[in-house]
Amino acid sequence: MSEKNRKAKILVIDDNPDILGMLEIGLHNEFDVIAISQPEKALDIVKADDIDLVITDIMMPPFSGFEILRRVKEANELIEVILLTGEAPDQAKPAVSAIQGGAHDYLLKPVNLWELKAAIRSALEKQQLRMENKRILQELVRIANADYLTGLSNQRSFFSLYSQEFERSVRYRRSLSCIFLDVDKFKTINDRYGHRCGDLILERIGNVLIKHTRVSDIKCRYGGDEFVVVLPEGNQEGTECLAEKLRHLTENEFYDFADQPLKVTVSLGVSVYKVGSHQSANYLLNAADLALLSAKRAGGNCVVFKNVDDPAVRDIVSTTVGV
Repeated sequence: MSEKNRKAKILVIDDNPDILGMLEIGLHNEFDVIAISQPEKALDIVKADDIDLVITDIMMPPFSGFEILRRVKEANELIEVILLTGEAPDQAKPAVSAIQGGAHDYLLKPVNLWELKAAIRSALEKQQLRMENKRILQELVRIANADYLTGLSNQRSFFSLYSQEFERSVRYRRSLSCIFLDVDKFKTINDRYGHRCGDLILERIGNVLIKHTRVSDIKCRYGGDEFVVVLPEGNQEGTECLAEKLRHLTENEFYDFADQPLKVTVSLGVSVYKVGSHQSANYLLNAADLALLSAKRAGGNCVVFKNVDDPAVRDIVSTTVGV
């Protein structure tokens, strides 16, 4: 259930109007019940409504409960399904097989309402547990892929995302650009003001990247005081403009947690993978990294562009940037 105190929404499917009416009357006080006699409408309702549980008869020619089970699980694996069957226990092997295929339970007709409600509660408890486990897993994945300080992607996650984005750019013939950013004289800042001060600066720069780049851009704390931004469909003019904006924003941000307001600057290297280029993914990162090095050598607090076709880029060992 998406809201803590709302009634669970249950879809009941049976082509027998007497059984359908009995189930609807018996469950409506405790649950939000949608009762239908046309099994072919089930999937549309599952997709359109926030359904928590499906209760369905097995034999409803030309549809079957097994087919509904399969389609519901394909649409949303977290929706639990309870099957109803009129077959005798020794002939209920298909229903047993259905449980192995994802059904929570099956009950024999005529349905005992108390048993059905107990099965529903059990199914909803199971659903809540699965949802919580999924949430925990997603959080663990997020933590594993995020830099603990800035919340940006970490280096391990970055290379996976970058590889996918580069392949997409090649496949669909789209440009791809990259910015390497490094804090100027960061070691001096750490030595003079302490590592906590350095951490706060990195957090602030991470926030600037989040705020002033697109959701589709890959943003990474590459390591230490170095950051990387990869821009799908980015061109030279637009990427250099963004890099200059990031430089300006950082330069005009004052940090008042030191003895006196602290001014921080950054150096940035830019490169662009153009449509039709034949270089590997390493070239773009190598070029931007080399451009960053040139910016640092020029005194910092500036933006430098380096073409991926630059001979100096080819001379860089590919393992320099790790792809």
